[in-house]
Amino acid sequence: MCLPSQKSYSPPPPTVEEKEEKMEVEAQKVEEKEVRADNREAVLEENILKARRGQGRRSLLSGSGGGIGFYNRYGK
Repeated sequence: MCLPSQKSYSPPPPTVEEKEEKMEVEAQKVEEKEVRADNREAVLEENILKARRGQGRRSLLSGSGGGIGFYNRYGK
């Protein structure tokens, strides 16, 4: 029965190209994160504006679900 040796394998140090690639990937992730944050803020602002606008008066008779107890077109 063979047992693995106690020596741990360490990968070779990264090359200059690998380091540059890793830095580019990290920079791209940061840019994407900033874009997502900006988009999130824009959506939040839109939702706030929609909430601030008045909804107007709603009709109990012609509404899609409100006032069903108030008005029954099949009853008397």
